[in-house]
Amino acid sequence: MKPNDLSTSSFIGWTCKLLAILIIVSLVVDCSSKKDVYYCPMHPHYTSDRPGNCPICNMDLVKKEDTSEHKDHSNASNSLQAAESISNEDHSSHLSETSSEKNSRELILSFEKQQSIGIKTELVSKRNLVKKISAYSSVAYDPELYSALSEYKEAVRSSEFLSPEIIRNLQLRLRQLGLSLDQIRIWTSGARDPSELILGGKSGRAHIYSQIYESDFTTVKVGLPIKFKTDVYPEKEFIGKIKSIDVILDKNNRTLRLRSEVSDPSQLLKPQMFGDTVIQVSLPNVLSVPTSAILDTGKQKIAYVQTAPDKFQAVSVQTGKNIEPWVEVLSGVQENQRVVTESTFLIDSEAKIRFGSDSHAH
Repeated sequence: MKPNDLSTSSFIGWTCKLLAILIIVSLVVDCSSKKDVYYCPMHPHYTSDRPGNCPICNMDLVKKEDTSEHKDHSNASNSLQAAESISNEDHSSHLSETSSEKNSRELILSFEKQQSIGIKTELVSKRNLVKKISAYSSVAYDPELYSALSEYKEAVRSSEFLSPEIIRNLQLRLRQLGLSLDQIRIWTSGARDPSELILGGKSGRAHIYSQIYESDFTTVKVGLPIKFKTDVYPEKEFIGKIKSIDVILDKNNRTLRLRSEVSDPSQLLKPQMFGDTVIQVSLPNVLSVPTSAILDTGKQKIAYVQTAPDKFQAVSVQTGKNIEPWVEVLSGVQENQRVVTESTFLIDSEAKIRFGSDSHAH
């Protein structure tokens, strides 16, 4: 081989080695540098290393996000969400505490404030009460009942000639007019004369008819004592008892009729003489509060319970019989609790200022 040939071969070898090194360096640099990739949203298979337009649809190419960057971003997003979750939990906890505090609705009033608005309280307790019911009344004049009794008496005398159904129908009529079976027996046995119902009292007694409202029906019972007074004898009281209560309600004025007998030995009372009847009903062991303790909002009845010397809370209550100056309490408060009995409206106004118009929500 000639020296020139050797020199040429050596040069080519070095050139190839240099080219290889350059290629490797280029590849290393290429790999180490981050290249952007752009793709078409409509044709994802088309990619480019620079921004431009898709040759297929001419749509702008979109830069493809690096997965590692996305992962970092995702981690950051997750961390942010976790932080927000913790913040939300703290906020929810705060709201829960605030809501719990709000729902308690305990109104705090200093002793000076209580004195300034005149707050007084009283115990919820069981009391022996007496309910008085006043009823418009008149001395009996009842030709309808007189006729019904007369027909029934005659039917009983002639029972052997009449069917049992006729007698039962006549008895049913007397029941509809308000007589009990025991009274029917007394009136038709000869112990009483039905003419007393149209001619006035005999044998030292008079019959009194009274009207009571249906709300008092569950309170008034047969056998309760009554007192009858009339303006004709203003200084005199006629004492007696309730004998029967009608079974049919007057639909026009929502009242029931009571039939009573009072003592009238001088036969002073005359048929259709007007007056007033007072009925006294004893009600033992009634859980009650003063009527001034109950505030009727229209939607519910509330009372303010003293939960501590300087704390008050509105509670919803259900009431029963109104027995002035007391009212029966069916639910909402318990025995030995203390309720506000004076300045109820003022403490309610204070609660509305503190808690808003929904201060009665429980």
